[in-house]
Amino acid sequence: MRLKISPRQRAENLLYSVFDAAEDGCHTLTAYAGGPTAVIRFHNEGERTYLGEGVDIADIVSSTAAALAGEVCGVVLRSIEGEGKARAWGWHVRGLFATPLTADALRCAYSRDALTGEALPPEPGLYYDDAPHISLV
Repeated sequence: MRLKISPRQRAENLLYSVFDAAEDGCHTLTAYAGGPTAVIRFHNEGERTYLGEGVDIADIVSSTAAALAGEVCGVVLRSIEGEGKARAWGWHVRGLFATPLTADALRCAYSRDALTGEALPPEPGLYYDDAPHISLV
């Protein structure tokens, strides 16, 4: 039997998995599948995740579900790690599976001009890391 979940549940599962995987600090999650882009900023402190003032989790789930509407999409988590330093993790999401990207695969994808495909110079202070496994079900 093939497992089915709604796009909204898929988005909610992705968000909570990324919230749990992220360490303490300030983070930006970007989800994109060729249509709308969801950009979610959050802060983790201990066991708690904080969203921006006036931001409702239901709105974030809705925007993420819209961004993940395509069968295949990309998700990038950017984390501030101190003065002028940031780390990036990425996942390739297909159906109910989020495949973690290696640092090299994310660097290759993230360091290209979207229009021309040309390589971009490295962003100062940003480093790429192997993403952890997360679950969408």
